Amino acid sequence: MTGLKVRCTVEDMNYSACGLEVGDHFDLDATGLTVPEGKRFCYFAIASILPAVLGRLDAASPDAYLRSRPLLACPDPPENLHIRLHVVEDS
Repeated sequence: MTGLKVRCTVEDMNYSACGLEVGDHFDLDATGLTVPEGKRFCYFAIASILPAVLGRLDAASPDAYLRSRPLLACPDPPENLHIRLHVVEDS
């Protein structure tokens, strides 16, 4: 694989209007976005993550920001839904 793969996982929330649960995730890499088969993910939450990740996916190794496993928030304040980013290492 060229570039990085970043997993974006729901870490905590007050509730989810979209039906997300803690542990739900999607993956981003230089070729696009992948949601596990049979699952779905809120497009508002995805849209809140994309600007923080997209410019970093073409790198050969993660920068300091991605190595820090940042915690980002969905834009709906009452949900208080947080998504943890981490780089998926090739196995």
